[in-house]
Amino acid sequence: MANYRLISSFTTKRFNTRLSSHLISVSPPLRQVTRNFNNSPILQAQEYYLVKSPKGEKYRLHLAKSRHLVGIRSTRGMREYNEDRYQAMVLELSNNKIKQNGEIDNHPIRDVVKLENQEVEGKEGQSCYFAIFDGHGGSHCADYLTANLHKKIEDVKASDADEIVTKLRSVGGYFKRFKPASLEMLLSPEVADITKKRPSKQKSNMRNFSSTPSTTQLLSPSISQTSSPSILSSPLSSATLTVPSSKSLTMEQRLTLAFLKSDVELMENKSVGSTASIALIKSLDNHPFWTSNNIELTIAHVGDTRILLCEVEKGNSVQLTFDHHPNSISETDRLRKFGGFVITDSFGSEMFLGKLANTRALGDSKLKRYGITAEPDISVHNLIGKKFAFMVLVSDGVTSVLSDQEIVDFIKNYNDPTLGASKLVDLADELGSEDNITVMV
Repeated sequence: MANYRLISSFTTKRFNTRLSSHLISVSPPLRQVTRNFNNSPILQAQEYYLVKSPKGEKYRLHLAKSRHLVGIRSTRGMREYNEDRYQAMVLELSNNKIKQNGEIDNHPIRDVVKLENQEVEGKEGQSCYFAIFDGHGGSHCADYLTANLHKKIEDVKASDADEIVTKLRSVGGYFKRFKPASLEMLLSPEVADITKKRPSKQKSNMRNFSSTPSTTQLLSPSISQTSSPSILSSPLSSATLTVPSSKSLTMEQRLTLAFLKSDVELMENKSVGSTASIALIKSLDNHPFWTSNNIELTIAHVGDTRILLCEVEKGNSVQLTFDHHPNSISETDRLRKFGGFVITDSFGSEMFLGKLANTRALGDSKLKRYGITAEPDISVHNLIGKKFAFMVLVSDGVTSVLSDQEIVDFIKNYNDPTLGASKLVDLADELGSEDNITVMV
């Protein structure tokens, strides 16, 4: 993705050796460590992005060590503890590590901090994973998601669907007849048939409570920050659904299973929860994602953390996630039949069941039966790289005091993502944010 003053550094592949303030600095000359790299067929998340030069040399570029690619800053703000968490990884979501002749690619790969004046290609199959989590009631849930959600996305299988849905139905209430539309084709006939467990006279009163949209949408600079969810996305037509094999999952199915499986494993701790907003960036040409002109961006979202894009032409913000708050019409309609209620606290904030500002979250097991679900909103967007400058993920400690356009306008004034993230956190703190503050650019 192009970036105003960053575009020159991206296209010339010059990466600053100065690291983020929380990392150990690397002094010149450039350090290159050659290691043997055994490409196992087992999929595994890594902290680095693989690139290859025209001469066939391979390099590992660590995302967290290049301030011109990713900038991250988090602070507890006015809170006693910081319950926000974040993650920047590279996932391998296609099993292409084995050569066609069956031999394992075991060529040496160099660790680098920067690549100077080199035309490089990105390795096929890599998906950059950027995530932000806002814990509430404690950090246990956010810590678990930071350590495990990306692994679930890689490892989840179609055969997990029956077990996950069955365990969620055992909660009762909202989940008694839970059947996500995106997973329906993965369920066995016994689990898919929810009519067996209710009297026939209630059949006409049943409805499908799955409200997760799935989209494939081309984003263009004509989309502004005021765009509604209906403009950014359209429901997935049932005609496009296919029955995947045990080794093949659509991205929507993979992400939904990963979120719900994580939620099932968090049920034992009943007192805490967390939001989750993740972005998966995949280059669709032979270029690294930061210079690619054909990018697939997949968003999965639960809660009120937020993901924004900045357009190059006019600098407008494009909101990719929409808050799961009690005042959302779609969320109110989803929850109104399950005994839930919304109250307004003394500060004017609407709280579901008098406890949560969000109607979707991972964890919060005590409130599950009333409709607090971890089923994510998922959208897939095809981007023209040169039309978008940068992406930013923020917690509600930022959005509570700044609008989407103010966030984007502020960040684009700085020369690199790390400086922009740091300055935005400071600004939100100065404006009186009363929550933890996290920014990833």
